[in-house]
Amino acid sequence: MRKKHIRLAMMLAVLAGICACGHNGPEAPSLPKEEQERRIAVNTFAFNMMDTYYLWNEEISDSLATWRLDEEPIEKIRRIRYKDDEGNDIDKWTVITDDIDAMKNSTEGVSTTYGFDFKLYYADESRKRICIVVTLTYPGSPAEKAGFKRGDVIMKIDGNNLTPDNYIDLLYDRFLYAPACRLTDDSGKEFSLTAVEMYENPVLARDVFEAGGQKVGYLLFNRFTLNAASDLIDVCRYFRSEGIDGLILDMRYNPGGYVLTETLLASLLAPEADVAAGNVFETTVYNKTLARVWGDEKICFSSTVPEGFGGELAGTDISDANAGISHLYAIMTEDSASAAESLLVGLMPYMDVKIFGKQSHGKYCTGFMYDAKQWYSDYHDALNDDQRTLGQKYAGKWGIYIMAGRYADKYGNTPCMPDGLIPDYEVDDYPVEAYPLGDERETMLAAVLKHLGGGSSAPGRAAAKAPARRLGAEVPLERDPITYAHILLK
Repeated sequence: MRKKHIRLAMMLAVLAGICACGHNGPEAPSLPKEEQERRIAVNTFAFNMMDTYYLWNEEISDSLATWRLDEEPIEKIRRIRYKDDEGNDIDKWTVITDDIDAMKNSTEGVSTTYGFDFKLYYADESRKRICIVVTLTYPGSPAEKAGFKRGDVIMKIDGNNLTPDNYIDLLYDRFLYAPACRLTDDSGKEFSLTAVEMYENPVLARDVFEAGGQKVGYLLFNRFTLNAASDLIDVCRYFRSEGIDGLILDMRYNPGGYVLTETLLASLLAPEADVAAGNVFETTVYNKTLARVWGDEKICFSSTVPEGFGGELAGTDISDANAGISHLYAIMTEDSASAAESLLVGLMPYMDVKIFGKQSHGKYCTGFMYDAKQWYSDYHDALNDDQRTLGQKYAGKWGIYIMAGRYADKYGNTPCMPDGLIPDYEVDDYPVEAYPLGDERETMLAAVLKHLGGGSSAPGRAAAKAPARRLGAEVPLERDPITYAHILLK
């Protein structure tokens, strides 16, 4: 994700002379020639990436030493990425994909989408049916135009009830991967939606509340995209003009995103004196190979927009946009991950940070994406003729998202490792209550305001409207990390 990382890593790999083919190992069952060549091309790229950059390359050294170029690469990466003694993934995020462009687009907030997020619940205590509950809709999306809003309950996809036996297939085949669908709500009303390619702006709501004799800002922020930079600067200028004392940062559904955007937001929220001094916001720890070249990278606050954003925005002065806060109140859930977590980790040494909600996801690694086609071009001179030919023919849209470092605060501490940040005040998210996000009666926001001495008098389910129907427990959904890269990236 950090272009500097990629450039430095290119030089390191060439100097280290590790652009080898990998290891053929024992003879495997014969494959069609085209498939054999494709696997060799992709595995040559994948092996060198894992051998050079992977945070746990020493821990998986045996798997690297026995890498066969005729193996199927997607399953190979999933199989060898770092695990505990019981075989459970410690690294849940490193993936190789045959559509790196789709992955990159998702991190930018641009995707082919219906324009709403959701959670799954059992429809009742019998657990025989499952329903989709809308958590938020994006402005201008097909879902918003159709009238969907937070709290709406969807019972059918293309006329089919969702059950524990079929809901995964229906969700992926008929909904998430489908260009169009028919959805039926709990009143029996049917909606026809067509997915569109759109930018889902993650800066979704802002407000200022009076609570306990102080002014408190509220920002609903859903993803660290590069395109969010201008809106974040504008919002923080607004908060500064309002003279807020603290900020409620709602990242309950924020899965992370770009380090550049995280660093920008940190510089807009950190104490002005620390930003002006360029103090260390975050450090990144690498494997031993990379550490010999880079050491532990230090990322600092800045009163100007980082150059990585490019265009007219890069390098502009943002000192007038510092929010001027001393207290940060974060709303987090198990869906809050990566840059959402590390933002708080980096700010904790500088200000009072209180977390409301549920334990966060626990993604404490930083990674970057690299195209196989670009890799073959970058290493053209270090490869032999056969490798160049296969790379040119088969690299296509293949690429990797690889965990390359562990982030930490300025002291080297990573409090969200291994299982996420623990909330100071535990509060549940109740999307079925149907209050819009940003409404002071909404359960999680109401809990923060009550803690501060203002807002609704009774946060929690008792303060909410009665839901349209009584639902059962939440149903976790393990989303495909390639299609849903945005929930994993930092």
